[in-house]
Amino acid sequence: MTATDRWLVLHADDYGMNGAVNAGILHAFRDGLLTSTSLLANAPAAEAACTAWPQLAEDVRAGAIASADRRRALNDALDPFDLGIHLNLTQGRPLSNSYPAELLNERGQFPGIGAVFRRLRTTGSRFRPGVLVELQLQIERMLDHHLQPTHLNGHQYLELLPGVAELIPELTRKYAIPVIRVAREPVLTRTVLRSGRLVAFGVALIKRYYAGRFRRLPEICPLKAPTSFFGTAHAGLVNRNTLNRFLQFSSPCGCTEIGLHPAIGADVEARPATDEWHDPLAAIRPGELNWLSDAGSVELIASHGQRLGRLSQI
Repeated sequence: MTATDRWLVLHADDYGMNGAVNAGILHAFRDGLLTSTSLLANAPAAEAACTAWPQLAEDVRAGAIASADRRRALNDALDPFDLGIHLNLTQGRPLSNSYPAELLNERGQFPGIGAVFRRLRTTGSRFRPGVLVELQLQIERMLDHHLQPTHLNGHQYLELLPGVAELIPELTRKYAIPVIRVAREPVLTRTVLRSGRLVAFGVALIKRYYAGRFRRLPEICPLKAPTSFFGTAHAGLVNRNTLNRFLQFSSPCGCTEIGLHPAIGADVEARPATDEWHDPLAAIRPGELNWLSDAGSVELIASHGQRLGRLSQI
């Protein structure tokens, strides 16, 4: 690896959310250019996601994936794919029986990112022990399947929130997780604002602010993270034109991570909006899968001098 080496991690969040998401992510590994995903351990299809992973890993070792030649064209060494943990306090229900009731809604469910942010921001460290236990149980559910997380990130950028960010160093030390996500996305004016998406731009600025605070935490600084991250304002909306803009503004060396949300079709259970596992991205996820599996994306990535790599190379 040289001082100017540049490599790209195409990462899918939400592995385990439902059958459509699992199928899309696995397809994007086998037939597309995906290199990384992270497990939503309390989700309905998390068990199926864990069960499917060893077979994918075996097929990669045997060179028995359809995308092998396209990956080699991008200097992908076909190393094992990244499988991290996608920490979650915003959707579904806790694994812990002692999770603070004040951080749940009236139905005993996680209350959504906005409510979690407000409650953690105003309570300081009061609920930190209960939150820590829940996050540990989510990691341990993955470990119970003999799957070691290669990295850590959060559902809806949970890891950036006050009351959670301070726990990340302890979790990474305890479970030997070497890489985290720092979603401090650059050039939002050019990638979001110019498209007229004002609300998305404002939300992305908030995420970038908290990502900057997160990175400045003394115990976070020594941890490994990609040099560039893109996708905080494009959940389910990344297409080839968006990918091209991201790559234009990626770092001149090191690792660039792009956060994606692919799926095949819609969740077969068609959960209503009131359901705790309703997927608001269901209708648009297949669009990301399309370009991940398209040969034209190989040429685009190569034209930017990027190769496919892994978070473990940081």
